[in-house]
Amino acid sequence: MFTKTLTAGVLAASMALTSMTPNSASAEISGDDALVGFLTLLFIGAAIHESRSDDDDRAAAPVPQPRQNAGQGWRVLPAQCIRDHVRRNGNTIRVFGRHCTHSNYRFVNRLPQECLAQFRIANGEQRFGYRVRCMRNQGFRTTRH
Repeated sequence: MFTKTLTAGVLAASMALTSMTPNSASAEISGDDALVGFLTLLFIGAAIHESRSDDDDRAAAPVPQPRQNAGQGWRVLPAQCIRDHVRRNGNTIRVFGRHCTHSNYRFVNRLPQECLAQFRIANGEQRFGYRVRCMRNQGFRTTRH
């Protein structure tokens, strides 16, 4: 912000100084006049460069990073969503419940679909969940310590 004010002031001063002409017209350009003209061009170029670089800074906004769960990253799943279900065949399956995960985890779109399991519990109801072991193998952890 300060550099813009400074640049504008220098530009205004240089424009004011270069607009002063001698009383008599002369075809010759003195060394002082050439230096003032060169400095004026230099300041105008610096002002243009400064205004363009400020626009570039505003246009190149930083990419938003995902907010981290308890400071541990987006690969940390809520432990309260782990469920043990007894399947119709008597085996137990340990999953992150799909509904609980979708309600308590912000980055559901990043969950690996190959870990999503569809199964039936003992009473015949169909359930969905993300297998805990598969998620661990994919690099996910829980909020448990």
